[in-house]
Amino acid sequence: MGRGGAALSSLLPLLALAVSPWQVAASNVTAVPGGRPRVPAILVFGDSIVDTGNNNAVLTLTKANFRPYGQDLNGGVPTGRFSNGRIPTDMLASRLGLKELVPAYLGTDLTDDDLRTGVSFASGGSGYDPLTSTLVAVLPMQEELNMFAEYKERLAGIVGEEAAAGIVAESLFLVCAGTDDIANNYYLAPVRPLQYDISAYVDFLVQKACDFMKQLYEQGARRIAILGLPPIGCVPSQRTLARDCDPARNRAARMYNSRLQDAISRIQEELRCQRIGYVDIYDVLHDMIADPCKYGFDVSKGCCGTGDFEVSLLCNQLTAATCPDDRKYVFWDSFHPTERAYEIIVDYVFPRYVEKLLV
Repeated sequence: MGRGGAALSSLLPLLALAVSPWQVAASNVTAVPGGRPRVPAILVFGDSIVDTGNNNAVLTLTKANFRPYGQDLNGGVPTGRFSNGRIPTDMLASRLGLKELVPAYLGTDLTDDDLRTGVSFASGGSGYDPLTSTLVAVLPMQEELNMFAEYKERLAGIVGEEAAAGIVAESLFLVCAGTDDIANNYYLAPVRPLQYDISAYVDFLVQKACDFMKQLYEQGARRIAILGLPPIGCVPSQRTLARDCDPARNRAARMYNSRLQDAISRIQEELRCQRIGYVDIYDVLHDMIADPCKYGFDVSKGCCGTGDFEVSLLCNQLTAATCPDDRKYVFWDSFHPTERAYEIIVDYVFPRYVEKLLV
């Protein structure tokens, strides 16, 4: 063998070491067109903004597995997504080169490829406050963590423990929660306002969010995107009787976002992990609602029914007609944006926040 051949031969073991276990495991996964995936998987936790159908398998009234939900997706067959089509979970997976749709962990016949490239553990109606999920009989965030622990065991059974740990460490974790805590717990139920003023309750939620991040880190997560709250007071179901944005709810959201950002900075230092990042969705959605025409919309309320209060069971094809063109509406129902609005939000946050977690 010549010198060149000998040199190449000596490099082969080093080249093999340079390939991470998750890359070997991912070599058997078919990615969406556009090249190698940016991360091995996306793993999602939270509420209805990112629930791709887990509540279908939960004994709760908080569901979206009936028409007209999903009318622009999957041939109009409802999947349990709380919108007319794809939601941010799916759009981020597509942007990352993983797949077009992220399956729910529960109630889905998951393939090995599904598990290798990520699932959603989110449950519509859930929140950081355990009481929030109890009020509507959905999965608490702790149960989402329990499902993730089970997921890791299943993944290890497919790719081996070392490759599974590599997949988890390099994956993007997306956490979206807190809106239901404020909108549907603090301002609707009688318990928490007797225990906390809004500032103290926000501190309580931020601490719960920090605990959740730390538990994810302890379970191997190293890329975590934490979404802040939207302008809750401008969501159609939360507006005043005059249909104006509710200032108290918006102040609570801004207070939470500010304190969450400070808390994430402290956690980055504590864990020495810069890949835990805050994602702001307040400003872009607020601007969309305040000036819909700027984004090509005509209406900033819901497409379903009156657009003011219909959500989940109240948004159904028997009692709530839908608008003729949902692409002209910022919201699908009285709580959740349309697929087109989600696309604009993801286009906004991906380069500003998510990209920083991928380096």
